[in-house]
Amino acid sequence: MADLLFLLMVLPLLGCLFVLTAQKNDNNAFNATLFAVATGVAVILRLLSATVYPIDGQGEQYMYQWLHSSHVELLFGADLQSLILLFGIYLGIVIGMLGLQPSQRRSKSMMILILAFIWNINGLFLARDVLSFYLFFAGMIVPVFMLVGMFGNVKKVSTLYLYFALNFVGALLFLVATIVIYRHHLGNIGMADLAAAKMPHKAALVLWLTVSFAFLSRLPIWPCHYWLSLVSVGAKNPVVYIVTNLLPLTGLLGFMRFWEQTVPESMDAFVPIIDLIGVMTMLFIAFIGVSYREFLPKLFSYSAVYYLLFLLVIVLLPAEYEKNIVYSLFIFIIVNAALTVLEADAENAASENGYSVHGILAYMPKLARLITFFVLVAVGLPISSMFWNNFVLISALFRENFAIGIGVMIAITLIVMALVYELFMMRSLPKVYDADCEIEDISEKKTGFFAVVILLLFLSFFNPLWFVF
Repeated sequence: MADLLFLLMVLPLLGCLFVLTAQKNDNNAFNATLFAVATGVAVILRLLSATVYPIDGQGEQYMYQWLHSSHVELLFGADLQSLILLFGIYLGIVIGMLGLQPSQRRSKSMMILILAFIWNINGLFLARDVLSFYLFFAGMIVPVFMLVGMFGNVKKVSTLYLYFALNFVGALLFLVATIVIYRHHLGNIGMADLAAAKMPHKAALVLWLTVSFAFLSRLPIWPCHYWLSLVSVGAKNPVVYIVTNLLPLTGLLGFMRFWEQTVPESMDAFVPIIDLIGVMTMLFIAFIGVSYREFLPKLFSYSAVYYLLFLLVIVLLPAEYEKNIVYSLFIFIIVNAALTVLEADAENAASENGYSVHGILAYMPKLARLITFFVLVAVGLPISSMFWNNFVLISALFRENFAIGIGVMIAITLIVMALVYELFMMRSLPKVYDADCEIEDISEKKTGFFAVVILLLFLSFFNPLWFVF
């Protein structure tokens, strides 16, 4: 399986070469990028079907040495949680790419940046040593920053720079921690070996506080949520929104990799602080989401609330619940991507025909049915595996800390009400309904594609790993 892991790593780079050689003003760059991403999906499915991976094990992995005289060994491997999340990320990016307008598909620079982001995501999720994890954790800032800056429709340049500075500070903190680990162990170290590493008590506490701040800088938690929201809600390009919405996932992955086995017991004193800030941020974002009048800001609030739910589960509950987080995140990523693209279709149809987005679905029945289904999945109706796994996670939070469970449920209830209300407004008949008006509904091809996505979600309700054959 080492060859497949290597292929998964190099596919985005090969895709970049094909994009660079593509002619301008045609869809060759888009087709090359889509083919590279689709091939990556096939490789991930092959990896998933080849072996039964333990959720907390290392699975298949390979190692190569770099600068051996300096004790630097880079280790890459695959486990169940990495492959499932990568599968969801790839599907989310495919959905986002299919939502691009024809003019956007001709941008070679956008395609290269998408592939660069995917390459860093691959490296981060497959990294099994501290140095590799840091390199890809920090490296993905560049393509994300350029995507947002060039195609994200950010109104204020200062917002973009502050967003970059926030992520840069997080990467810098992680660099300091990586250097400390390297000097302490006289070389790089695998993440599986960190649990057995011995460090002075105070040094270990400072080290893991630094690492925690680095990961928190990627999550929509106070005070980082402000800049992330400004960048996300202004993105009219579906791929840019999806990419920025995937960035908090890297912070969650960091906590999943490092928290349970490697964080010293002295960090327990700081867990209530993280819990309190997390719950308060959830409630604040949920209330703000209710006040928004557009769908995309409400969708961002929904995403932020659920990212913080998963963070609370990681820091409060045992590692055995990571399986439920992964299964829920898989559906969460796909649903967010689908709603982003479908909402963009509704916005484009409304602007082209001079209508408000409120009531536009009354003229577009196929789009209305699709958005309704994905909103129902998002709010937690028993249609996909996200329902079962979120039920397990929230129930466990109630058992662990009843007050936190109440805060989480209030935040989720508020954001669910916000999404359902916006769906009602988009579906309701406008005040002046023109029965003779004909607005072009989404194409049959796009409808068929989303029908396949719906089937995937529905089958996951019975078996989250049904696609492992």
